[in-house]
Amino acid sequence: MKVAYLLPDPGIPVGGTKGASVHVNAICRALASSGADVTLYAARVTGSPPPGVRLVHIDPGPVPSGREGEVARMAAARRFYEQATASMKRDRPDVVHERLTLFGAGGADLAAEAGAGRLVEVNAPIAEERARHFGLFHSEAAHEAERKALHRAHVSAVSSPLARWAGERGAARAAVVPNGADTSALSPGRWNREVEAIRLRMGLEGKTVVGFVGSLKPWHGVEVLLEALSIAPRSDVSVMIVGDGPRRWALESMASEIPATRTVFSGAVPQEQVPAFVAATDISVAPYTPSDEFYFSPLKVAEAMAAGKAVVASDFEPVAELMGDTGVRVPAGDARRLAEAVGLLADDPELRQRLGGEARTRAVRMLDWSQVAARTIDLYHQACSAVGGVGLETAV
Repeated sequence: MKVAYLLPDPGIPVGGTKGASVHVNAICRALASSGADVTLYAARVTGSPPPGVRLVHIDPGPVPSGREGEVARMAAARRFYEQATASMKRDRPDVVHERLTLFGAGGADLAAEAGAGRLVEVNAPIAEERARHFGLFHSEAAHEAERKALHRAHVSAVSSPLARWAGERGAARAAVVPNGADTSALSPGRWNREVEAIRLRMGLEGKTVVGFVGSLKPWHGVEVLLEALSIAPRSDVSVMIVGDGPRRWALESMASEIPATRTVFSGAVPQEQVPAFVAATDISVAPYTPSDEFYFSPLKVAEAMAAGKAVVASDFEPVAELMGDTGVRVPAGDARRLAEAVGLLADDPELRQRLGGEARTRAVRMLDWSQVAARTIDLYHQACSAVGGVGLETAV
């Protein structure tokens, strides 16, 4: 099957380290490994494409911030689809796989012109998210593009809330395909030598290590983790925070006030080193803050499960879709309940091992990127057969 994967978002570079870049790289690599002929059309490139994936770079030009940046994005989107159309006339893909993007709505026309099936990948309500976090001057144009992209489309959504959201906006069919993990790279025991070096370098020898891996943004809830530790400080527990972001200075200041428990910040690490840092933890925490609109499918949770770690995470529907009956879920923002869960696991190594083993089993069986690719290819076949009707399918 010939797949044209459209990535018109200049904020998601091929070869980048942010979660969205990791997801694009992983799914394209897994599709290619499964035998699909994948061409990745991308607006921004900072590294090499995955092995076996052909890259077509369509440079959007400068994209400034603010109102001017939105105008530039709209113009860049038009150029992106125009140039992709010219390439597709030669390649004749069987399916057009389009990642939902701000002001991006050309995938439907490309697929129709190529006579190809169409799958829209939904990772967030893009226009709403942009407006909430950065402001959105051209809101009407953004929402109209979103509606056009989703109209009668087959959709792959990373969570049930997003599948419902797409259905409400006219998708013909919306299936839930949560994020995955490289279960081979994260195999327990693979990183023993690196783990020893990390623990030595970070001063974590002899401690039960509670780990957070991710960008340090307000909604990721690292403050809740530090508050939990201040409620129940322990000298036998250390915290390792892996990643960087706008909240780092405030978090470091907060951590310095916690008695007994030592907290270390690694800063950003290259993506290829992330499995070793995950392996260096004993308990993995994803302490998201309260939200009525939680739609993420957290990569950090899937990766911790694949590494065989006991996971403590905020109790949201998409998190439950990943974790199933493994690990411990606590109310979002509840520092006391988080402290109790961490304390329980810190005191019981056998419980940590059992929960980690269950998480690893579930990850290998359901969350490996090869499984994500297989479910995606099933959706390609549905899109290509143009089966009518509106429905919601959970491909978990």
